[in-house]
Amino acid sequence: MSVQYHTHRRAAKRLSWVLLLSIGVAMTVSLYYVKTRAQSAKNEVRALEKSIQHEVAAIKVLEAELAYLAGPERLIKLAESELGLQPITPETTRKLNDIDALFQLREEFDQGPAEVSEIQP
Repeated sequence: MSVQYHTHRRAAKRLSWVLLLSIGVAMTVSLYYVKTRAQSAKNEVRALEKSIQHEVAAIKVLEAELAYLAGPERLIKLAESELGLQPITPETTRKLNDIDALFQLREEFDQGPAEVSEIQP
């Protein structure tokens, strides 16, 4: 073997070790970067899930309040006390045929169209 071949072989060996070391360092740095990004994403997901749980609880409270406010018993009491309304009974309902008897037309509409007089300035 020649000395020149031996030096080239040694240089190639060193170059390959440097190259492998560089690849290893690059992979370590990229793995660290990916790991920290994944951890921050997990923390963000946890925070969002916690926020969603709080919002769901608030929605349930609002639905319960709405159910209370729209309760028939409460609305009946409010209608009676604030508006003076009474519940509908069969005696207070009218049939379609009763409209003529309850709301009679005025005589001026029964006579036909009224004559329009001209307006003078």
